Amino acid sequence: KDHSINIDNSVQQMRNTSRAINIHSGIEKVDPNVSIPETWMDFSHRNIQDSQAARSASTRLNSEVDNLITTCANELWSQWQNTNMAFQQRVCETTDTQNKLQAHLSKTMQEIFDQEKHMEALKKALQDKGPPLKVAQTRLEARSHRPDVELCRDPPHLRLIEEVSQLQESIELLSRKLNEAESAHQNLLHNKSRLEHDLKIKSNSLFIDREKCLSMRKSFPVVSMATKL
Repeated sequence: KDHSINIDNSVQQMRNTSRAINIHSGIEKVDPNVSIPETWMDFSHRNIQDSQAARSASTRLNSEVDNLITTCANELWSQWQNTNMAFQQRVCETTDTQNKLQAHLSKTMQEIFDQEKHMEALKKALQDKGPPLKVAQTRLEARSHRPDVELCRDPPHLRLIEEVSQLQESIELLSRKLNEAESAHQNLLHNKSRLEHDLKIKSNSLFIDREKCLSMRKSFPVVSMATKL
């Protein structure tokens, strides 16, 4: 259209004295390829309609793109919030479990201390039974050297036998209790090691979730999201 207008303006300004005029034989004959005003108008009208349709399609596409961007942004925000809540919930659960483990570890440490005191008391009781048993057995051995009829199962002899038997039973009982206490002590030490290992794992998990992950999620990355979109 601009080119045609320029030609028509140039033609309109031509005069008999113009330098660009010349004889063009047969130019006046009708060219079947040349449009007529009706086809010219129809062509222009179609161009206008096509342009309007293209602009309408572009407007719809822009609207759809805007809606899509808004929907994506809302979904990202919702997911970001949900993920943060999941992290916070997990941190609370891990912290609560860690506190319970720490409380159990403190109780276990106290039980280990008490058990060690109990073991020391049993060992002391066993040591204390040694000398009386030696005395009773030595008395029996000494009286076994009495001559002739004097070697009699008299009341002192019977009491010494009873005393030795009671001391040996007491020593056996104390030894059995000491073994049980030592076994319980080993179980407590194993539980202590397991609790300490579990606490170390929980502390590491808390550090990762709270310090590494949540610290990077204090603000929603709006700028980076908009730039990518």
